[in-house]
Amino acid sequence: MKASHNLDSHDLDSSRQSVESEAREPGSDGGASFRQWFIVVVLASLVLRAIVLWRIAGAPLASDSTDYREMALLLLGRQPFVPYWPPGLSLYLAPFLAAGFGDVVLRASMLLWWVLFCLGFDRLTKDLSVKRGAAVLLLAVFSVTPALIHFSIEPMTQMPSAALLLLAVSAAVRCSRCSRGGGGGEALMLGASLGALALVRPSALPLMIVLPALVFLRRRRLQEPLAAVALGAVLIFAWVIKVHQLSGQWTINNSNGANLYYGNDPWTPLYRTWYFGSHAKLGSEEIRQFPEYESIVRQVMTLPETKRGPEFQHRAVAYVLHRPDMFLLRTLNRVRCFWGFDIFTAANLRGSGGEGRRWFLPVFVLDAACYLAVAGYAFFWIAAAPGALWRRWETWALVGTIVLYALPYWVTMSHPTYHFPVVAPLALLGVMAQQMVRSSGVEARWRGWTALAVLALIQVEWMFFLTKS
Repeated sequence: MKASHNLDSHDLDSSRQSVESEAREPGSDGGASFRQWFIVVVLASLVLRAIVLWRIAGAPLASDSTDYREMALLLLGRQPFVPYWPPGLSLYLAPFLAAGFGDVVLRASMLLWWVLFCLGFDRLTKDLSVKRGAAVLLLAVFSVTPALIHFSIEPMTQMPSAALLLLAVSAAVRCSRCSRGGGGGEALMLGASLGALALVRPSALPLMIVLPALVFLRRRRLQEPLAAVALGAVLIFAWVIKVHQLSGQWTINNSNGANLYYGNDPWTPLYRTWYFGSHAKLGSEEIRQFPEYESIVRQVMTLPETKRGPEFQHRAVAYVLHRPDMFLLRTLNRVRCFWGFDIFTAANLRGSGGEGRRWFLPVFVLDAACYLAVAGYAFFWIAAAPGALWRRWETWALVGTIVLYALPYWVTMSHPTYHFPVVAPLALLGVMAQQMVRSSGVEARWRGWTALAVLALIQVEWMFFLTKS
């Protein structure tokens, strides 16, 4: 264990020397030149998003956006209600609605999260000592990816989750490197970002324990990890107390039990595990194809709101225990589906009709191309990298973050749109892997090509089920 710690310390010293060397060279890949290109890319991305925002100013909010707006209005109304949706985004939107602003301003307010995403990406790039030119190129790809443009101007949880995740990982890495007695500010950022992330996406709650625990294992100091956990817990429990005042429940929100059942019931499609969560709802034509499922859902919906979630959860757990084989099969399918290319933005354009429908094909192709370029690059180099990559503490911090964030979707209902927040950490891990290959001269390209082939087969399978739906 001690030898491993010494190896990490050596890697840390090398990383710091690399960053300092780059900072001293104004024209180097990471000095003044990088800062200029970073600013250019961010400003250009904001202009692009402003143009898209202007073009869709009159369009109604998409998908779950209306639900988050409705919850924000309920919060402003100060009337008792049972919070079905996570509160983070609605709490963010509430001040804009209180000031009397409409949907255009709500959409424009999401640009702040895109800026935070860029800043978090920049911070983590420096923390990992990756080549800054590669980071700018990745940010440029993210800037023109339709899904990232869409989530930058739509009141949905994807962009806040991605930004907060980057800030949390960056703060964890910096806390792990602070000398004795330092790191208080980074610990507070770690706690604040993880607490806010759990309020935006409660499925990320395990990260509030695991990331501080990794910091403790790296530095063997309790102060910073405990401060982070304490601050995150304060944010979460403050909301839980509010929920208790509103509905009598001690919980963050009331949808988790339903989501578990939607993805784990006898009628859940083996691959399209998201189906009951987004399509076959009460009153829809699709649900009539599943009369037994519809009967159960109607029965549960007659219960008081506070009892529906626990009842759905009870039924889901009972089914999983009864058919663990089907749960395992669906879970394997969910893991693969999670890594499919994005279609959310293109699907919304196709459903909007008119001019939006004409944009369906180019957006569909560009979204797939951007995602596969980034994911393919990361999959290849992570698989091809030498074993030394896995002796870096930062590698385990990134991998642990990606897996823990994805895990709740792998056991409930999965869809490619849920991978959105982990693509940036995955990309930076790919850059780390490629740099290690180049510096060590050790690689196993056959592993890289195998990983790329697996990713390609996942896309073929995803396309097959898309054509069937």
